[in-house]
Amino acid sequence: AETDMNAVCNFPDWNSKRHFLDVGEMATAVAFGYDWLYNELSAATRTKAANALLKFAFQQAQDKNWNLNFYEATNNWNQVCNGGLVCAALASYENNPSEAKDMIEKALESNKPALEVMYSPDGNYPEGSGYWCYGTLYQVLMLAALDSTLGTDNGLSDTPGFSKTAEYMLYMTGLNSKFFNYSDCAPSSTAALASWWFADKYSNPSLLYNELKMLKNGEYASCAENRLLPMIMAFANNLNLDAISAPSNKLWSGKGETPVVMVHTDWTYTDTDKYLGIKGGKAGSSHGHMDAGSFVYDAYGVRWSMDFGLQSYTTLESVLAGLGGNLWDMGQNSMRWDVFRLNNLNHSTISINDARHRVNGAATLTTTINTATELGATFDLTEVVSDQAASATRTVKIVNDKDLVVMDEIKARTDKSAKVRWCMVTPAVPTVESNRIVLTSGSKVMYLTASGSVKPTYKQWSTTSENSYDQANPGTYMVGFEATVTANQTATFTTTLSPK
Repeated sequence: AETDMNAVCNFPDWNSKRHFLDVGEMATAVAFGYDWLYNELSAATRTKAANALLKFAFQQAQDKNWNLNFYEATNNWNQVCNGGLVCAALASYENNPSEAKDMIEKALESNKPALEVMYSPDGNYPEGSGYWCYGTLYQVLMLAALDSTLGTDNGLSDTPGFSKTAEYMLYMTGLNSKFFNYSDCAPSSTAALASWWFADKYSNPSLLYNELKMLKNGEYASCAENRLLPMIMAFANNLNLDAISAPSNKLWSGKGETPVVMVHTDWTYTDTDKYLGIKGGKAGSSHGHMDAGSFVYDAYGVRWSMDFGLQSYTTLESVLAGLGGNLWDMGQNSMRWDVFRLNNLNHSTISINDARHRVNGAATLTTTINTATELGATFDLTEVVSDQAASATRTVKIVNDKDLVVMDEIKARTDKSAKVRWCMVTPAVPTVESNRIVLTSGSKVMYLTASGSVKPTYKQWSTTSENSYDQANPGTYMVGFEATVTANQTATFTTTLSPK
């Protein structure tokens, strides 16, 4: 550890001007080494580490040597950069008291409004589960460091919704260790290390139901943030992990910037468990896709409706820049939305007249459905498609613990008709018949049927992109239907996924 600390402290800088997240992470690493190993480190290493934190982290933040003002960001940048700087400031306070005090005070001031955007009112995270695992981890490191060192986190943990966010993550994992992977998130679930802090903070070990399952399955061996895995010891030490039961509620819902509803019918993660995730929100949110109204669905051991997930940024940033675009431009006409996996045509949602979703149009959660026979929700997608249709609503629900039912109501504008494209992305092999689509996954078979006040025509679309820069999507398919609603008319469509 001391060798590694000396190596990074001998770097010429920590890449602040290109990517200040690197500073946040490196400051955290050196702060942990300096604080946890203080008595074992040589005096020379201690001095070098404290000087590096001052020169490469504190002074860079003070001098605004950054590629992005993380203090004004309301996403994971605020959490990672502030978290790293606060841990570093608390660890090395005696060496650089003026700079350390400045880092802590700026973090307390800027982090509060960011937390309100990211977690209020219910705890669901706009950037999805992958970035929750990243941003929330640095957030709790900061809160834990403040609390253990100063005796208070200055009320940051009291932000509305923050105490509920570990429960949100509990519901974000479906069957076969797959996330509800909306926004820039990979499909496979990973350890949510921050959940250990929440379990300790709120004396609620049941928040670790998924984490213990992953531990037992060996999934912690390759967790995305395993460089910070030792932190969980501080919290696990205070918890009784012998009798953790499954969650009692089948449905979880959250509003806020990216509203979501998730359903687990029995929490066994077996063929009897069904999992549904539905989302609203807008493409223009941080790390957003044009995926409002999309859903994932697991049943009978198979993910029937899926999300492609993110494509690695490294394969896109330079290519789009070379073509005159910018992957991080969230504007309506940005080349970001030309990327196959980010465009609405390639998500399990509706599109009108093959047009892009409106980047700043937000799909809102209007109703949750939680009865003995039906579990799901209704979202209003009107803002998302308002340039192409007068209104659009979508209801997705599990009915009688057997069928998935999707109900869409589309009203066309007075000045144009609305060609509805209903799409579902699936890994199951489809056969399009005249009156249904048969989906086959191994020995499991599901029937997709659609009916409407306007006759739908069943369709299958290719998952191969015409763009050379798009990642391949082998073993995936897109199925659904098309139907045209004439100007100033309203049509309803009911689509059912039923087991053979």
